[in-house]
Amino acid sequence: MTHSASEPESDETLVEPGRVLLVDDQEELRRLYRRTLAKDGHDIALASNGRDAVEQARGERFDVVITDVRMPDMGGLELLQSLRAADPDLPVVLVSGSPDLESAMKAVELGALEFLVKPVAFDKLRQAARRGIGIRRQRARTEEVLQQHRSGERRRADGHPAGEAEAWSGELLAGRYRIGKLLGAGGMGRVYEATREDAGKARVAVKILHRALSEDDKLVARFRREAEAIGLIDHPNIVRMLDFHAEEPPFLVMELLVGVSLRQALTRHGPFSPERAVLVACQMLEALQAVHRAHVIHRDIKPENVLLTNDAGGAEVAKLLDFGVAKLAHVPHGETLTQVGTVLGTPTYMAPEHARGAAIDARCDLYSVAAILYEMLTGKAPFMGDNYNALLFAIQQGRPEPLAELRPDVPAELVAIIEQGMSPEADDRFESAEEMAEVLAPWRRSQSTLPPPPLPEPLRGLRG
Repeated sequence: MTHSASEPESDETLVEPGRVLLVDDQEELRRLYRRTLAKDGHDIALASNGRDAVEQARGERFDVVITDVRMPDMGGLELLQSLRAADPDLPVVLVSGSPDLESAMKAVELGALEFLVKPVAFDKLRQAARRGIGIRRQRARTEEVLQQHRSGERRRADGHPAGEAEAWSGELLAGRYRIGKLLGAGGMGRVYEATREDAGKARVAVKILHRALSEDDKLVARFRREAEAIGLIDHPNIVRMLDFHAEEPPFLVMELLVGVSLRQALTRHGPFSPERAVLVACQMLEALQAVHRAHVIHRDIKPENVLLTNDAGGAEVAKLLDFGVAKLAHVPHGETLTQVGTVLGTPTYMAPEHARGAAIDARCDLYSVAAILYEMLTGKAPFMGDNYNALLFAIQQGRPEPLAELRPDVPAELVAIIEQGMSPEADDRFESAEEMAEVLAPWRRSQSTLPPPPLPEPLRGLRG
């Protein structure tokens, strides 16, 4: 059966079982929660009070802790604070039978992953556990990459140690790509300028996976499949994929672009005029139409992943970059490469359902475009927080500072379109990128109202 990009992930896409600590002073609830989570194969430990939980956490490594808020001796908030002080990356889920706003806000401030209300729906409990385990493993993988960066463990193709930044400069990959200077880096890998020695010294961009990630066969398989999917998309508003190699090191070859990222343009020029902001947003939506038709969801739309360049006539052109965390809406049966409960992407522009770790569809990309449109007009992101969990909480609340108050000159009809695009519920948003682009069309201009961005050295806004 073929799925479209607008269909949610199936229930088969579950995170692998993990180590869970359940804390509640009521034995009946501990047994009930244990039976519920055991259905997903988790290894579960029980604690009847906060102090027992602290002792267990000192001696064992848990992937997620689920605790009641109101317990004698040590309550859930105090336990959360103690656990996070000892292990800042440990996801903690709070459960309360008598919730109040003050406790919920305190939980967010202390870094709680979620705040659930009793009686807890079993699917919500299982989803919270899966999400916590997914985040824990994602953080562990990121730390592994960072440790390799710091210790210089990365090696060249010939096996000799090398500094991370210079690891591949000067090397010849696949017998034809001579790697040059480093252009940028990110969580997935590093991007270099390169010369194709078998094609008239053509200049390209080469993205090489981090060593720790390249040793994960499943991730490389996903990387290959997504590279092939994007490679099939030929669209003027999407960076062109030219080649892919799965051998050590796995790498992608893309067109080398010249321009500035949308983030750089906003930093240099400040908020855009409505016409320029809509022009950029519409080009992003046109790119997403092609992406979604290929059954791919980008999942990481942000100003850093949009390049502003110029066409031959000097008109401004937006290019969508970096499909490093993209999700295929359909993969062969049994080959789960994207997991419900694992949050991938940049949280500032995430749709609420994405931030929760719930099933997503193409409408989460439309939310991100609307959030970026808000920032292009106001000069600030719609939601901010002092920490990761506070930001996710703000996104769930879905109440950004009114755009009309920040930019009174923006037409009310355009404000309404952006607000609909950022609706907390996916069903209240636009159904497709095409529909959203159509309603924005009246405010679009064919050319920017500001001078075209300068043409610096090859793209530095491209990230791995």
